[in-house]
Amino acid sequence: MGWLVFMSALTLFGAVGVVVNVNRLRLQRLVAREMHALLAVAPSSMQRPAVGPLPTPVARYRELAHGGRAPVHTLKLRHVGTFCMSATAKPLPIRGTQLFTSDPPGFVWSARVRMFPGIWVDARDMAANGEGSMRVLLDSTVPIADARGPELDQGSALRLLAEMVWYPTALFDARYVTWSAVDAAHAVATLRFGKREVSGTFEFGTDGLPVGMTAERSMQKLGLRPWGGTYRDWRSVSGMRVPFEATVTWQLESGPFTYAHWLVEAMDYDVSEP
Repeated sequence: MGWLVFMSALTLFGAVGVVVNVNRLRLQRLVAREMHALLAVAPSSMQRPAVGPLPTPVARYRELAHGGRAPVHTLKLRHVGTFCMSATAKPLPIRGTQLFTSDPPGFVWSARVRMFPGIWVDARDMAANGEGSMRVLLDSTVPIADARGPELDQGSALRLLAEMVWYPTALFDARYVTWSAVDAAHAVATLRFGKREVSGTFEFGTDGLPVGMTAERSMQKLGLRPWGGTYRDWRSVSGMRVPFEATVTWQLESGPFTYAHWLVEAMDYDVSEP
């Protein structure tokens, strides 16, 4: 009897493994299609205007970030790091790939979080055509979240704005991003994302590069909450200065909750395929 139970369990585990592998392949193909669709979005018919007057810290950042480099069209970024599922959870290893476009601005992000040995959570976040969407699955199979709607549109647009520091020429395309002065170390950037506008306050360090960005972001049923990211480890890549380390934090009533810590592995600019 024990042998029969063992063989039955082995057969069951094998079947589950086959299902997971098939669903993982389906998810990979879905993300590839979404990335191809992002690349296929028609650019704006408006001509990119010349850069006008900018707030003093922003003008300095522009010169440091890319000077006269030609605008970036696309960026494919790979990262590792950690992710926290909740304010009381421990950080878990994560590995992700993100494709950005600049005209119009958008992204598709796909990542895997290692919960336990052999157990993964797959996530896909997207901002495209003025809308955001998020899908989360356990081992590419069991749905955990599948969200759309105005709150997610706002959050995805803010994430896009915060992450434009990885392809900073997009931050100075006035068709989509405008700047307003605050003081010698701060300026507000406003991103036009489809029919929506979102704004975030960038803080600039003594070296002229952004220290971080803060904004009010929709947090599910809690409404707008303070949210933002920090940038570190700035390096020169493809004629630009970009950060290789970033953290993302919610400010909760219980205190700060840093849920993401990214370490960039590679950046490939102006790719034509995902």
